[in-house]
Parts: sequence; structure tokens; C-alpha cells
Amino acid sequence: MNDTLGTFPRTAAPTGEIRVLARGLALLKAFCPRNAARSNGELARMTELPKATVSRLTATLTRLGYLEYLEESARYRLAHAAVALGFGALSTQDIRVRAREHMQRFADDNDLVVVLAVREGNVMVCHEVCRGRGALTIRVAAGSRLKLPRSAMGRAWMASLAPARHAAMLRELEQAFPEDTLHPALDEAAAEIARSRFCVTVGSLEPDVNSVATPIDFAQSPGAYVLGCSVPAFRYPRERCIAEIGPLLLGLRGRIEADLETAGGAGGS
Repeated sequence: MNDTLGTFPRTAAPTGEIRVLARGLALLKAFCPRNAARSNGELARMTELPKATVSRLTATLTRLGYLEYLEESARYRLAHAAVALGFGALSTQDIRVRAREHMQRFADDNDLVVVLAVREGNVMVCHEVCRGRGALTIRVAAGSRLKLPRSAMGRAWMASLAPARHAAMLRELEQAFPEDTLHPALDEAAAEIARSRFCVTVGSLEPDVNSVATPIDFAQSPGAYVLGCSVPAFRYPRERCIAEIGPLLLGLRGRIEADLETAGGAGGS
């Protein structure tokens, strides 16, 4: 479904800081419902705000993490902090609920554990966990918090970041995990994501467990979610994870994305 540019009604507000807040919120709302990338000029037309004002607002919102700047097109779209504002409703009503059925079928068919997670600070929080009937015992459940640089999902999330944000996050992780040598593992994961769209870790969560992960880039929640699965290492060594589990996980990712895209298209206008 194609987005068309239109006029976004200007929100009346008192002067001062409240007016600035209202303008910032109007700017964020201009990306709804499809989170299409917008230029400063497009945003100025849609919100009826002066372009200079829009430029200042987008610069501030980008610095605060509410917008992401797309260098190749000189446009913006909603980023992690904006997604977090409405994450509870979104995850309950849409992504989490719609993903669960696909994930459980995948877990049953392949006898493994599959997880949908989101980054929070220096950890990956498991929002949905599905297990096959005979799946290995791994100490992860909905609500579990996995240390970001030591999980396949955390490394996949890092690999999805733009260079500037990646560098900033790496500095943060180096302070939080001074005992870890981060660069080799993160660089390897980034290379794997670039090459095959998934990365593999060996024994990073538990010694006898290997994991595979891929970032998901829903239009409604760019960069927020990562899909991962864990398998017994004795049955699935690294080579078999690459050859079999990775492509299967990408198939699951595609089915979830297609389901949500269809739902979004049906609900959008």
C-alpha cells in the first residue's frame, strides 16, 4: 500500500516549552501509520511548520533516539525511543500476539526453542518464548534478560545498527562489560549478518547450547525486535546451524513479517 503525502493538522498549543513539545509530537505523529521515511521538506508540508523549525526538531529527536536518519535518502523514520513509547500496546495487540502462532509451530516442527526479544539497556529481554515438545532445557522464559554482547540476539541487534549508533553502543558495552573482549565476536556477527542475514553463537548462553539469530525490521518498529533460536550443540554443531537452522529461521522471520505487513496494510489508510 503506497503512502501519499498530505497535510497533517497543526496542533494548537500554548507558547513556550509546551508548544515545542506539541510540535515535536506532531512531527512524530506525521510518520504514522506506516512509518514511511520523510524528508524535512515533506514533514514541513505535512505539519505546516516552518522548515527551519522542522530541521531543529528532527536534529534534536535524532540525537535523543526518537528518529533515525537515513543517509542514503536524506530522510528520517521513527527509531527505538519512539517505538518504546507505545511498546506495551504494540507488543500485546500486534507483533507479539501475531508472532506467537508462527513461533510455536516452528518450535514444534523443529523441536527447538525460539525467542522474540527486544533490547533494553545492555540486555536483550525475551518477550515471547516457544518450545518444541522435546526441546532442550535452557534457562530462558518470557521476561528473561540475556546479556547483550553474549547472546546471538544481542549480537544480531548490534549488527543492525547504523555506524554512528553502533560505535556509541560499543562504547557503552565496553564500560558495562570490561572483562569481555567484544570486538572479535561482534565483528564476526556483523559479517555473518551482512553475508547471510543471521549469525551463530557457540556456547555463548550455556556450554551445550548453540544459538542462531536474525534482526527483524518491521515498518512499525524499526530495529526493535530480534528473532533467535537455541539448539543442542551435540546435535547441531556450528556448521549444521549455518546450513540448516539459519535458513529455517529466516523462513520464520519472513512468515512473521508477511503476516504483520498484511495486517498493517489492512488496518492502514
